[in-house]
Amino acid sequence: MAESKAKQAKKSVAWFKTKVGESARGFKKKGKLAPGKMYTFGYDAKFKAILPYWDRFPLIIVLDAYKDGFLGLNFHYVSPIERMKFFSKIKKFATQKGEVEDMTNKARFRISWNAVRNIKHADKMIHKYLYGHVKTSLLEAPPNEWENVIFLPYQKFVGATAKSVWSK
Repeated sequence: MAESKAKQAKKSVAWFKTKVGESARGFKKKGKLAPGKMYTFGYDAKFKAILPYWDRFPLIIVLDAYKDGFLGLNFHYVSPIERMKFFSKIKKFATQKGEVEDMTNKARFRISWNAVRNIKHADKMIHKYLYGHVKTSLLEAPPNEWENVIFLPYQKFVGATAKSVWSK
């Protein structure tokens, strides 16, 4: 049976507080991210002077990693309801099937831009990030928490409110 939104939000916040505490105790920035994994981090956009808005704390699934950065789908660019709809559509790309809470740390998404480009809102979520602009530890969300993490209300848009970003 599905959890209530309030219970799911409470569980998400508890997970986030734990991870923030772990980060503060010395997680290191990872030089190379694993495609198909979900990460969150602090970011300072390179082109912030000309961008209408940007997310200071992205939550992404990495599609590809490059020498100078990585390409990812940032869930914060869509509303929580749309995040769940999108996540439900990409679950078929997970390397482990079944309930998310039963997945192990080896689970990841076998996913590419071509595989998701036609899913509603993928075009709003796709962003390239540069390692030199990552300002905090890169925290990997464990696969058994993916569904909780996408609901965490910690997006921080610079230049716009979350509601205005979601309505575009």
